[in-house]
Amino acid sequence: MAEEVRRCSRCILPENYPDVDYDEKGVCRVCREFDARYSNIDWIEKEKKLSAMLDRYRGKGKGKYDCMVPFSGGKDSTYALWLLKNRYGMNPLAFNLDNGFSEDGALLFVRKAAERLNVDLYTYSPSKDFLYEVYGHALRESGEFCTACVVLIPTAIFRAADIHGIRLIAGGFSDMTEAPPPEFAYIDRVCFWNIMKSRFTKKQLAWDFFFPSWKRMFGVKYFNLPDYIEWDLPEIYDTLNRELDFSKNLSDIRYDCLGTPYSSYLFKKRNGIGKYEFLYANMVRAGLIDRDEALRIVAERESQDIPEGFDEFIGRLGCDRSILKDIEKISIFDFKSRNKSFRKLAIKIREMLP
Repeated sequence: MAEEVRRCSRCILPENYPDVDYDEKGVCRVCREFDARYSNIDWIEKEKKLSAMLDRYRGKGKGKYDCMVPFSGGKDSTYALWLLKNRYGMNPLAFNLDNGFSEDGALLFVRKAAERLNVDLYTYSPSKDFLYEVYGHALRESGEFCTACVVLIPTAIFRAADIHGIRLIAGGFSDMTEAPPPEFAYIDRVCFWNIMKSRFTKKQLAWDFFFPSWKRMFGVKYFNLPDYIEWDLPEIYDTLNRELDFSKNLSDIRYDCLGTPYSSYLFKKRNGIGKYEFLYANMVRAGLIDRDEALRIVAERESQDIPEGFDEFIGRLGCDRSILKDIEKISIFDFKSRNKSFRKLAIKIREMLP
C-alpha cells in the first residue's frame, strides 16, 4: 500500500472510500456511524430475548432437530454451532454447502468438529460444472463471481431447513465485523436474475438459486447469534482452539474460501479498495485487532499484482484475463431493479416473525 494514502486515524479505511470525510481527529464517517449504532447495546437484555426465542422453537421442528446451523468451518459458524449445542442445549443440524471453493482442510475440520460436538452433518454438493458456469457468467457480466454465492448460499440454507422440517436457522454472521460496505455491495434475487437471464433460464436456476419467497418469509425463522450475544473474537478463538483444535487466529480470517484472494483483487480493480481493507477496518473499529497489525496484514494480502494462481482459477470458470478489460466501469448497481423500500420492508417483516 502506498504510504502517501491518507487513512482514518482509528480504522484503516483509505481516503478513496466513498464519502469518507474525517473529523478534527482524523476519524472517518464510518467509525462515527459505527459508534452511534453499537455503543449502547444492552447485551444482557439481548441474550434474554435469545433464550426466550430458543425456548419457543425447542422441540418444534417436524423432525428431531430444534434448529439448523449453516456450518462452513469458519470461526463464526463453528462458534454458533458450539454455543447452541453446549451453552443453550439445542439439538442442531449442521449444514455445509460444498460449492467447490472450500479448502480440503476446512472440509475435513467440518466433519471432525461435527463428530466431536455430536451433531448430525448434512452436506449439499451441487454440480460443480453447473456452478462454475454460473460463477463464470457472473464474473463476465458483473466483474465478480461472488455475486452468485450471495444468492446460492441462503437458498441452499433455506432449502435444507425445509427438507428437514426445521423452522429455525441460526447463523453466525456478525454485521458489526463482517458486513460489506453498502457503497459497493448489493445483491438480491432480482439483481441476480438480471445478471443471469442472458445466459440461463429460471428453470435451470430454480433449485439452487430461487427458494420460494413465501416459505422463506413465513415458514422459517432466520437469525444471527452475534445480534444477541457480544461477539468476542479473542474469546471465540480461545474456545474453538481449546475445544475443537481450530488451530487459527485473527490473522487467518476469510481464508476458508479458495476464491478470496482473487475476489479481493477483482473487487479492488473495480472499486479502488480491497475486501481485506474493509474487513480489517471493521475489526479495528470493533477493537478486535490492533491498527498496525491490520495495516501489516492488508499490505501483505492486498497486492497490486495479479495473485498467484489467478489464471488457473478463472480458467475453471471459463474466463481469461479479458474480463479485466474496463472492469472498473462495471457496477453491480447496473443490475439493481428492486425497490429499496420494498426490500427493507420485507426484511423487517421477516425479522419480526416470532
